[in-house]
Amino acid sequence: MAKPLFSIVIPTYNRQDLLSYAIQSVLWQTFGDYEIIVSDNFSTDGTASVVKQFKDPRVKYIQTPEHFVIADSFEFSRKHANGNLIIMMSDDDIFLPTMLEILYNEYRQHNAEFLFSKLAEYKDNSFPGLERNILTCPSFSGVSRIIDADELLIPLFTFGNIMLNYHPSAFAFSSTLANTVANRTGRFFQTNGVEFFAWPLASVLSKKIVYIDLPLVICGRTKKSWGSNLVLGNPGKNEIKKYVDDVDKIPKYAPYRNFTYCNLVAEGLLTAKKLYPKELERYTFDEAQYTIETMIELTKRKRMGVNVSREIAEVKNYLVKNPALKQEVLQRQQLTKKTLWKRVRSQIGDIGAYRLTEKIRIPMRIKKITTAGAEKVRRGEVNTGLKISGTDFDFHDILGAARFLAGSIAEDKKIEAPDALGVVNGN
Repeated sequence: MAKPLFSIVIPTYNRQDLLSYAIQSVLWQTFGDYEIIVSDNFSTDGTASVVKQFKDPRVKYIQTPEHFVIADSFEFSRKHANGNLIIMMSDDDIFLPTMLEILYNEYRQHNAEFLFSKLAEYKDNSFPGLERNILTCPSFSGVSRIIDADELLIPLFTFGNIMLNYHPSAFAFSSTLANTVANRTGRFFQTNGVEFFAWPLASVLSKKIVYIDLPLVICGRTKKSWGSNLVLGNPGKNEIKKYVDDVDKIPKYAPYRNFTYCNLVAEGLLTAKKLYPKELERYTFDEAQYTIETMIELTKRKRMGVNVSREIAEVKNYLVKNPALKQEVLQRQQLTKKTLWKRVRSQIGDIGAYRLTEKIRIPMRIKKITTAGAEKVRRGEVNTGLKISGTDFDFHDILGAARFLAGSIAEDKKIEAPDALGVVNGN
């Protein structure tokens, strides 16, 4: 059998109700040279039977020998990929129909080893916030360009806009690059914040990085999305820990040992710097901003009723032992007090409903799009972000959201997509 160009790897665990949507969104691609590897992380639901419903020979099923933490699950599944380019797709995400075709064209034109796009976001009716059945899409130009590693990594190491821009589903990396890292360090995915270890190394080792300023992936947000719930500070964090493991028991380089999104980022970056010090030498880990962002995240959780007294005390004690760092943190807080307060309020004001629009650095207008407005977007007359209620457009599942978005960003032709498989759980 010929080696496929793409390996779409889908690590999954007990999400049979979401998995079929992810698989379907790959099967409707306009580019067909791929394999789909569903890697079942020892699920106890009907995941295997869901996969068997798809008769396409490109869909393959594997299972871990036991339940793994995220890093181990990703590494296990990656090793089974046969394609030249690998995409680690989340089981609650959706590819737009032309994603692989666009990636292929850019790969062929530039011989790129690392490619990524923008993300849209869909919150279904099960999402644990006030905003539900909502499709949110950032501004986009539709332009692809070669970038250097700095553009990707500096926002990471300085804890800039990182919440939704570094999702595994939107990145394609060469298998050769991943094997190079694995041969040197023992594996490609080292930490549970998988993208925050792997992407820095992929960036500095890649000869060509291509960024596509177009939302080719819809990031699904549901009650089962552990990343979303972690960022929200959902009180049910013990449920999330089933996916991530108890980080307090894992050896780590991050200064704090709390269960936060910031720590997943920090652990990935610092592990990468430890293993590749020369390649990542020019990137300085901004410990002061890391501390500030951690406190913002913990404050948000506290306001939601989560007991984070131990975590906050840990940060304060660390600052007492590091007076220079404490002084830097206080200075930055004083300079940006109003901005920080606004950010905290924006993150907790909707009882945890995470607002993507608050996190995008570039100036953008968000509209509640009418049908006429959507037509203007489709014709290229308007370059704006979208924020659309599913009830306005009669889509009540993530595939419906994908069909609408694909139609909205199509340049000269209407993209046809198959009917949805059904309704997402909770809709």
